[in-house]
Parts: sequence; structure tokens; C-alpha cells
Amino acid sequence: MSKSKKMILRVYFIICVFFVLDCLLYYFKEISLRGYYSDVVLSWVWLISSFVIIIVFWKKLISKLFLAAILVTFALSIIAMMLPFYALLLSSTSLGLYQNKDLNENYRAQIVGYGVMVQPWLEVIEKKGLFEKRIIKCTDSEIMNDNLDIKIRTAKDILFKNETDSTLTLTLFYGGPNKTITFDKKTGNIAAIKSN
Repeated sequence: MSKSKKMILRVYFIICVFFVLDCLLYYFKEISLRGYYSDVVLSWVWLISSFVIIIVFWKKLISKLFLAAILVTFALSIIAMMLPFYALLLSSTSLGLYQNKDLNENYRAQIVGYGVMVQPWLEVIEKKGLFEKRIIKCTDSEIMNDNLDIKIRTAKDILFKNETDSTLTLTLFYGGPNKTITFDKKTGNIAAIKSN
């Protein structure tokens, strides 16, 4: 194997390690790279570099099997009512992002929806250097106690209200009646909701 092919293989291995580590950390600990688009870019870099590996090592049987595995996985995601396909599409592009807002130097909020069968939800993410951790996830069913027309996905803005040692308060701005929600930072649960 030539030096250039070895170098390509090493770079691909490093990309794979980062990609798998990012997926595992998010799945088990809800920790990801900082910013919404960093995970999107990492998934596209992995996919594009996978095709580069397939092309460079096309004469090897393993690259043909790898291409077959990618195509079969893609086909299977479409067969199952396209639900896995849409989840992959919405999470690896900006199509699943409704709103992304830096609240302050410590927190970021986003409204996302990664499926066609579920409503978008609100997430509050704590920034920790190069990484960030989701600390709050809130769905429509948790905030629609008094006004069924106010849904998370229709919020025009997410405003930081205040923070204490144990709580974080945000306002979902709609332009009409707004919702001020106080979250318990330790559990991520809603401590209080106020319409104003």
C-alpha cells in the first residue's frame, strides 16, 4: 500500500473515531460538539470521506462490501415508512432546525424536530468549552396547559429571563401572549409556567 493511501486511511480512521465517539456521547450522555452545525458537518465529513475510501480502495473486496452496507442501510431506512430516513435527513441537515439562539455565554437554546411523527421540541444546551450538554428538553404537551394554540415550533424568539443556582427562566416570544417557563436545572423539569 502506498504512503498516500496509508495517510488517507489514517485520516479516515480518525474521522470515524470522532464520529462514533460523538454519536455515543450524545446517545448516552447528551453531550455533543459545541454548536448545532458542528455535528451536522461531522456527519457529512464522515459520509463524504467514506465514499472517498470506497473510491480509493475500490479494488479491495472490503470497500465493495462497505458500499453495499451503506446502500442497504439507506434502502432499509426508506422501506420502514421512511421514518429512519427522515430522522437521518432532519438531524444531519438544517432541515430539522426551527430556531437556534445563543442565550448568553453559558447557554444556547434551539427548537428542533427530527421526525415526521413527533412535534418539534425546545432544548437548552449548556456550553462547556469545545463541548456542550443538553440540560433541558421541553415538548408542547408540557407547556400547553392553558392555551392550546401556543406551540413551541411557532415561537418567534427565545428570550433569556434570569437564572438562579437551581433554576433557569426563559420566555417563548410569540408576539401575542408569551410563555415564561422556569426550569429546574438539576432535573430539566418545568418548575413554573406563566402566560403574559
